[in-house]
Amino acid sequence: MKLAPRNVHRTLALWIAIPLFVSLATGIAYRVGRAWFGMEKPMGDFILNIHSGGWMGHWLSALYVLLVGLGLLAMLGSGLKMALGSKTKNKPRFIHRILGLTLLLPLAASAITGVWFHFGVTFFDLSDPARRLLMSIHQGGWLGPTLRPFYILFVGLGLLFVLVSGLRLHRLFQR
Repeated sequence: MKLAPRNVHRTLALWIAIPLFVSLATGIAYRVGRAWFGMEKPMGDFILNIHSGGWMGHWLSALYVLLVGLGLLAMLGSGLKMALGSKTKNKPRFIHRILGLTLLLPLAASAITGVWFHFGVTFFDLSDPARRLLMSIHQGGWLGPTLRPFYILFVGLGLLFVLVSGLRLHRLFQR
């Protein structure tokens, strides 16, 4: 297989779609559940354990977070390369491209800070101020407690639409 951006993008999409869906669903469930529905801490911890792959154990959780984060960054990079290199008249592809470009920075920030946070806490005894900073960026905490759940919904549901629209464009799912 040629290592063209389109081939990288299509191949990674099949491998990373399910872990990304789990991550976006648990991220939304945690933040919205805690902010709007008074979710108790034990339930929140359970959801975060799924979100971070903590149920896999120390080392596999770290590998899982790293692979999902790097996979998302590779998808964003290959998608950006394709978006800048061609024009399309295909409406579903155009919508997928616009959604991807709109979410590029929030998703990149989320992937980088999520991996950095997980590795920092797991392996490097990350300080509390550094933890708060990374989580503030990861969850949109810089927008304040009122807007943070909306930011998570925007990024999470946006990623869901990008995943669904991208999988619909994939040759395996076309008629």
